[in-house]
Amino acid sequence: MEISYNSLGANFYLVKLNGALNARTAEDAKQTFRDLADKGAERVIIDLSGVPFIDSSGLAALVSGLKTFGGDAENLRLAAPQSQAKLLFELTMFDRVFKIFNSVSDAQNS
Repeated sequence: MEISYNSLGANFYLVKLNGALNARTAEDAKQTFRDLADKGAERVIIDLSGVPFIDSSGLAALVSGLKTFGGDAENLRLAAPQSQAKLLFELTMFDRVFKIFNSVSDAQNS
């Protein structure tokens, strides 16, 4: 998995994930969230457009990120999930926990 991020403004970051978010990569994602929190990030958009697959460990990493940024879905928004991720969020009812947007720009403008 490749993880990159850039600032969108004061304490606001975009995190781009590329590759499967699974047991092998979940810890990298969680570490990225902790690093951003240490930099003062308060709000984050996670771009999932490059993530073809998420398993339970990946879902746990996203929940960990949500907690890292205060547990408020306004502070950690998910953008552009692919079909497998959308289905996973619906089946686990995490679509009620996270704010999920069709695009990064929708997430940023909300």
